[in-house]
Amino acid sequence: MKPDNLLIQQGRLKVSDFGLATVRRTMTKFTGDMSQKGTSFFMAPEMLLGERGALQSAIDVWGFGCCIANVVTGEIPFSKCRSVPELVQQMRQKQSVYLRVQAREGSPQKLLDLIDKCCQYEVEKRPNMEMVEKELRSVLESILNRNSFELPPPWVQRGCSHHESGWKMIECRDDSKDYALIKARLASDMGDCVTLRKIEMSVNVDLFRRYHFERDKVLRENSDEANEAWLWHATASEDTVLQQGFDTNYCGLDFQYYGAGVYLAPDSKLSNHYAASSRHCQLPSNRSMLLCRVACGKMVERSPLTSTPEFQQLLLQQAQQQISSEEKNRQCVDKLRELLRMPKHRTCPPGSQSQLGVESHERKSKTEIVVNRSYQVFPAYRVSYTLRSALPNPLGEGMRNLKTFEEYTASDFHRQAVSDLLF
Repeated sequence: MKPDNLLIQQGRLKVSDFGLATVRRTMTKFTGDMSQKGTSFFMAPEMLLGERGALQSAIDVWGFGCCIANVVTGEIPFSKCRSVPELVQQMRQKQSVYLRVQAREGSPQKLLDLIDKCCQYEVEKRPNMEMVEKELRSVLESILNRNSFELPPPWVQRGCSHHESGWKMIECRDDSKDYALIKARLASDMGDCVTLRKIEMSVNVDLFRRYHFERDKVLRENSDEANEAWLWHATASEDTVLQQGFDTNYCGLDFQYYGAGVYLAPDSKLSNHYAASSRHCQLPSNRSMLLCRVACGKMVERSPLTSTPEFQQLLLQQAQQQISSEEKNRQCVDKLRELLRMPKHRTCPPGSQSQLGVESHERKSKTEIVVNRSYQVFPAYRVSYTLRSALPNPLGEGMRNLKTFEEYTASDFHRQAVSDLLF
């Protein structure tokens, strides 16, 4: 077990790279000739030193302890060793896998104690994984108590607690403040061509906790200003987003115009265009969008990828060639994918936490916000509505009617929303 084989995706841990291990249904014994399997610095001493009779479960506990040591120190175990012979010598002398002075500030004492228990040289003194799990839950409890945060009042009123897990949707009453506020905003954006059907509040404590921690990070990076906003997002994967949060890599090429990230809009007309049933549909059309709480932080203006020197150079080359329009489109798509693989197009510039899309078109400019860190966005409400008549295409003739981010922040909705009328 080593950190390289522990993958975290959407908050879920997955163990990979079983190709380097011998897996049996019963306890496995390791001998010296298996010592090259895996990474030496994360191996248990009985495995590396070739001791007979070593148990798989005890080896896994040692490896787990080394992984946690790596998390709290940022260093590999026995970090001062420069070779395997040095490592073997350290193990023969029963040296500690790490020094406590290496631990990052704020590391829980219980977690450091757990590392010591897992990485004991006497196999019989190591805890089993059931005991390790119990200790970890105790550590988590202490972290939650130390890093407590306030739940939204509507959640507390419905009996939710910090320790609640899972996800559920609660329908907002039509006489509630948040219902009235969101209804007024939808009408302000899209006029009388929509009928509001239902507003549901997403209750997801784990996801909100991550948003809270990410918001605190934005505050520290941006002089105690989170610059929170309530922005729209439309996706065909609403339930996945509501349960697991956003994934900044999930967008297709169509939604990476300003680089990879989560795209949000201050004007619901723009998100309505991307709603799951928006294309090739008959009216009236039942649709839904997410209204999200976003810690924007410092926003930097970014032009589309098609305006980059690399893309413009491609267009100049194409102008000098006699190639079909299909080939031109293929080359353009390939170039965009190449640009999207560059780190500078997958993260915000240093000193900023989100991006504001700018265009040469006066009205299209500053109508899209791109966030590159998934947990800066919390999907708070699902708004279901019926579109009775067609709206002008917001990417065409309807572009001039889109509200900009500045116009949104000057609105009554924004002032009331950030005053906690919305949670």
